[in-house]
Amino acid sequence: MLKKKAKNSLDEVETLIGRNAVFEGTIKTDKVIRIDGKVSGNIYAGVVIIGETAEITGDIEGNIILAGGVVKGNINAAENIELLPSAKIFGDIKTNALSIAEGAQFYGKSSMTIKEKINGAETK
Repeated sequence: MLKKKAKNSLDEVETLIGRNAVFEGTIKTDKVIRIDGKVSGNIYAGVVIIGETAEITGDIEGNIILAGGVVKGNINAAENIELLPSAKIFGDIKTNALSIAEGAQFYGKSSMTIKEKINGAETK
């Protein structure tokens, strides 16, 4: 389940790739991106929302990733990854927290990063 901070971020989508759009290349933003179309290339963003109709071929890196579509590539999230029932992931996942809904398909390896607080500072 997404944290309150993440839910608030979902309301602030800065970049949208629509269901009929096709994008080739690298996407970089520190804000929220929602993808409902096809992307061929790597994605680097603060929050990545992958809609049910999305098809992504490439690696994804971000703080929070919410996946409901098809991803053929590795996913790396600093905070958490949530796979919705419609998600189909073909690649490895690395994150601090992982949630996989019933019905989601995941073909790959997962590894967890550990955040620890030492003297008030977070480390990995």
